[in-house]
Amino acid sequence: METLVEKAKNGDRKSLMVIIEKYKFLIIKLASTYHIPSYEFEDLVQQGYLSVIKAVNLYTLGRNTFDGYCINSIRTNFNALLKGKIKHYREVPNSDPTHKSTAEEYNFTLEDEVIAYEEVKRLYCALEKLEISERSIVERFYFINDTLKEIACDSSQSYNHLLRAKSKALKKLRKYI
Repeated sequence: METLVEKAKNGDRKSLMVIIEKYKFLIIKLASTYHIPSYEFEDLVQQGYLSVIKAVNLYTLGRNTFDGYCINSIRTNFNALLKGKIKHYREVPNSDPTHKSTAEEYNFTLEDEVIAYEEVKRLYCALEKLEISERSIVERFYFINDTLKEIACDSSQSYNHLLRAKSKALKKLRKYI
């Protein structure tokens, strides 16, 4: 695969077509899972092909595998396209709802759910990287809604120690996310 990528980077169209052909079915599968306003299925497939071409041009030879790089590039570009369209369709001249009922009637779209799901996955991956004690504090404080005072009563640590540990854990989470 590396030799094909190298030839494609040097301008060999046949090598580029072989690479595109290899990822054709993945692109079709991913394109069928996305519904992006103002994009037809064929447009999404075309965007997938462009993602492969972009991945070939940006790939550094000998660094990791091209296969993983290209698949990640295709997914990332589809997600970026989706986020860009969501942002475009949500722009309104006045961000304040005109009626209270307007704000209450908002229904979450599939795109909202996809974005929320991706963010939750990132959060849980970041939580896995914390130390057990830090993770326990964060989970009890934010998920179970225990106060730091309640956590301190249940453990042998002081309130101030837990406060510092929670702050440290949140800084780590921000760094990981």
